[in-house]
Amino acid sequence: MELISKEEFTELINYQGDNCISIYIPTHRSGVEVNEKQDAIHFKNALQAVNADLQNQGLPSQVIEDLLRPGFELYSNEIFWNNQLDGLAVFLANGFSKVIQLPFSVNEEQFLNHTFYISPLLPAITNKEEFYLLVISKQDAKFYQGNAFGLQRLEVEGLPNGMDDVIHFEEKEGRQLFRQGSKGGTGTAGFHGHGEGQLDDKANLGIYFQEVDKTLFSEVLHDKNIPLVLAGVEYLIPIYKGVSKYNNIAEEAITGNQEHESQLVLFNKARQILEPYFKQETKKSLQNYYNQISTASTSSMPEKVIPASFYAQISDLFICKGEHIWGKFNMDENKLEIHAQKQEGDECLLNMAAAQTYINGGAVHLLEKEQMPKESTIAAFMRF
Repeated sequence: MELISKEEFTELINYQGDNCISIYIPTHRSGVEVNEKQDAIHFKNALQAVNADLQNQGLPSQVIEDLLRPGFELYSNEIFWNNQLDGLAVFLANGFSKVIQLPFSVNEEQFLNHTFYISPLLPAITNKEEFYLLVISKQDAKFYQGNAFGLQRLEVEGLPNGMDDVIHFEEKEGRQLFRQGSKGGTGTAGFHGHGEGQLDDKANLGIYFQEVDKTLFSEVLHDKNIPLVLAGVEYLIPIYKGVSKYNNIAEEAITGNQEHESQLVLFNKARQILEPYFKQETKKSLQNYYNQISTASTSSMPEKVIPASFYAQISDLFICKGEHIWGKFNMDENKLEIHAQKQEGDECLLNMAAAQTYINGGAVHLLEKEQMPKESTIAAFMRF
């Protein structure tokens, strides 16, 4: 489920050229926007706006055509526009192009500069949200791995596919269980003391869930400490919790029959449960900032924070979504220029600070205005 690798992101950060084009547009998975090609039209409009900017700079028409050719080829790809997510980022330069589909929406904007504008990509690369989801029923056990952007089904070797796949037996290598020949099974046998194929009381559900838990623990969870969300009919949840060895099962579960629910619906339900948990890291970083707000360890002054990002002095950087600070920074001379309006040759200094903080191992938090310390545009907790 990796959207963009660290190597790809670093490549975008480090790329420099005379005409680096960054285009962002919100896109749609379905609906009238797809049927009427509205996303493709918005992208074409962005290309035409960049074309006008390049013409105003006096670039020869052939150079402009070469720069934008991959973009117009993408615009003409009907299959591509019929298979979108929620956002799109396109980067073009001389002999360079990269297309990234995003499972989150972005503002429609385009940038022409000496470097690529990468700040809207930050959620894709800095978000560390991970979780597991187990959908349990008498008929099946489905295991998923998730992050902030989606779910994927994991096929776990030996995982029972229902109660009928687990039976009581005197010996199974000391585990007191024997598996039928369905998934991971090695034969058939009669049930001992339970009637022909009938496992439906609480004790036998416990035996079934114990086998599910043992398999998941040995194959996946033994060295993990990320949340596991359970989904199933309400009375099954405490039975599973009662036999599980895993120590990070979410307190709240997705209740009801979820066997035939879509992955997207399951994902949205799990994310809603885990949202407070995943906000803890940023909340903790902000609390750390406020605890030191009267010391030299914190600053919300761009004149201090932006240079600090280049010199690996930032532990946590907070930047405001959708904002820009235009100017230039000369690292060799430690010289910073900030302009009220974008001038020729200016870079977005928020973008540069985010990139440098990430490269230097700091954490970057992209926040709404009301979440920012003192409702600033940029702030940082320093490390010296």
